[in-house]
Amino acid sequence: MKITVKDFWEKDNIIATQEVLKQASDFEIFMLGNAKERYKSTGEIKTIKIIGCGTGREIESIAEFYKPVRIVASDLSQNMIAKCDENLKKWNIDSFTETLVLDAKDYNKVSETFDLVTILNSMLTYVPLRADRLTIYKNALQILKPKGILIGTVHNQYGATSKTFYFQLRNLFSFVLGDRVGNRDTGFKGFKVPGYYYDKKGLLKDLTEAGFKDVEIYSLEEYYASNGIAYDRKKGYNNLIFIATKP
Repeated sequence: MKITVKDFWEKDNIIATQEVLKQASDFEIFMLGNAKERYKSTGEIKTIKIIGCGTGREIESIAEFYKPVRIVASDLSQNMIAKCDENLKKWNIDSFTETLVLDAKDYNKVSETFDLVTILNSMLTYVPLRADRLTIYKNALQILKPKGILIGTVHNQYGATSKTFYFQLRNLFSFVLGDRVGNRDTGFKGFKVPGYYYDKKGLLKDLTEAGFKDVEIYSLEEYYASNGIAYDRKKGYNNLIFIATKP
């Protein structure tokens, strides 16, 4: 069944799949550490905006890692935020964490408020239009302080064999499809929603066009290889992880 992205993430059985997830993964901790290292000449990371927080899985880890004074977490789904609020109280981090039910495209304050913005959980996979993804990147740029850091994850066009072949075929028609090469239905539990899968070149293009600099992008295969760990991209998601800085 094909439904909208918002309706997909409002469903109880979809939310339940997020509740079983653990705290931040090893590659997410790597990005948190990289962000801290990049920002240390400017100051400590103490104010954080989390885009697409879901049920809040990464918030607890982020709070433990940075000991921030303020976190603002937002998500498109009202039911996700309701579950996130429950978790924040359970983890005793609700006193400095504010939650918002809000589409990331609409969080467009020109405030330079935050040291760090995160777009984890491959949230951008569920933003099928390039114009909307660019808007989200530009919104992140606006709310970051000078030298502030953006980190995130996106789904990769290159991973499991069937997925790789699908996008290789679409790339043959890139002269027709343009930036729609990466579009593909995604979803689970019997639901399909429109999605988008990046390659490294396209991700770099979008981040730099939005105004970020010093962009680093790694596939999970590359990340694990750098740590001497084997990763079978034919079986894993092989997501792309990225780290970028506001000028």
